[in-house]
Parts: sequence; C-alpha cells; structure tokens
Amino acid sequence: MRTDPPADFSIPAFFEGIYTYQSWEVFPGHKTAGHKDIVGSLDLMGVDRNLRGKRVLDIAPWNGFFGFECIRRGAAELVSLGPDDPEVTGYYKVRDLLEVDNCRYVRGSVYDLDAAVHGVFDIVLFPGVFYHLRHPLLALDKIYDVTQSELYVDSPIIDFTIYDQTITPDVKAKILPHGEFIHSMPLLHFSKGRETGDPFNWFMPNRRALRDMVESSGFTVEIFKHSLSWAFLKALKTTRSFVPGIEGYNPGKFLPNN
Repeated sequence: MRTDPPADFSIPAFFEGIYTYQSWEVFPGHKTAGHKDIVGSLDLMGVDRNLRGKRVLDIAPWNGFFGFECIRRGAAELVSLGPDDPEVTGYYKVRDLLEVDNCRYVRGSVYDLDAAVHGVFDIVLFPGVFYHLRHPLLALDKIYDVTQSELYVDSPIIDFTIYDQTITPDVKAKILPHGEFIHSMPLLHFSKGRETGDPFNWFMPNRRALRDMVESSGFTVEIFKHSLSWAFLKALKTTRSFVPGIEGYNPGKFLPNN
C-alpha cells in the first residue's frame, strides 16, 4: 500500500466532483474534509490497530476509507460490498492511488450476503448503514451468516436527539426531558425517509434498541459507547436463539391437546 503522495498531490483536486462524507488521512498531511472521522470512529467501535492476517468485509463503503484504513492496519484481504457505482464514489480512484491490490469491490446489497458466495470474515464493518435500511433485522441476520467472529456497528441514536424535522421545537422540549423512558425501552423511530431530511433514512434506534437488535441476531455486545447523537459497538458472534426462516415459531405450542 502506497504511503507517500504523488508530486503536487492535492485533496481538493483529487476529489473534485466526488462527495466525501468521511474524514480520513489519505497520506500524511493530506486529509479529506468530512463530517465523520474514520480513525476516531474505528477507535470508538474498538477496532484493533493491528489487523494483520484478518479478512475484512466493509458494508456500504462509499469512498472506501474504512476498508482502506483496515488495509493500512495490516488486513490480509478486504471485500467492500455496496449498491453504489465505485467509479462514481471514487472507490476505484482511491484504490488505484493507494496501489491497494488485496481488495475487491462487490456491487450488491447487504441482503445478498451469503457465506457460500462471499465466504466468512474475521471482521465485519457495518458503520453508518443501519438507519438507511428498510429491513435492519434481515440485514443483521445476513451479516451473522458471514461473520467469523467480530462485528462493528455505529448508528445515530434518538436518546438525546430528535431527527424528525416535522416535530416542532416546543414538542421536542417536552419529549427530551423524559430521557429515562427513552433510554430504558427499545425504541425505533420510523422516519418515513424525508422527515429526517434524507430520503434514504428509515429507522433511527435508541441505544437500547440498537444493542438489543444486534444481540437478537446472535451476537454478544462487548463494547458499547455513545455520544449524544451516535452509538458505537463491538459485538462477538455467539449462538443464535432462533432457527433462520422459522424464527422460533412453534406450530404446536398454542394448539389444543389431542
């Protein structure tokens, strides 16, 4: 992986016309302008600084910064899976700039994950995706199938922040003081897309719901941190409490005795 910039390298010039939501140091002294710090987010989720020999799956990579940071930390192989065109997002452009040869971009959905097709991964990165999904539990179940050991997730949370732009400030002032209720019950806010100002936002969890939903899919949460508006977690794969496709349904449980 290349560590030194080309002559006259410029972040603004290189990423002209490419949206960078995330902030990452592509080369020493050359950092993208973005709202979300890659290294800081990985540290909050508990991702090790040494990933030597690890096989990594990065879900919905956009520019690819999370996965490329894992390569920088020594990951042996990176698979980046997302629905976006890697030519448009700059993924291929960054890959070629960094001369990364142990990564592969798979264009598809998280719902398409299949261990028979994609194999299993030591580390699965699932940052900033949960709330964009119409079927988050299905996604987590699919992720379980391809996870060998570690899953890392971050997501906005509604414990202290109301994202719904249709709720007036006076109503927000009445809701937020009742934080103990918001924290104690697993709650999801269904945003209907445009209420949050983003047509691709669907379910915003509170921190209890995020944790419970991850654990319901067969993981144990080992690290859980949060700010006022965001939660970060590391989960380890354990045993599922249900049979996929049946989900615990017992057809004889409520039938009268013969």
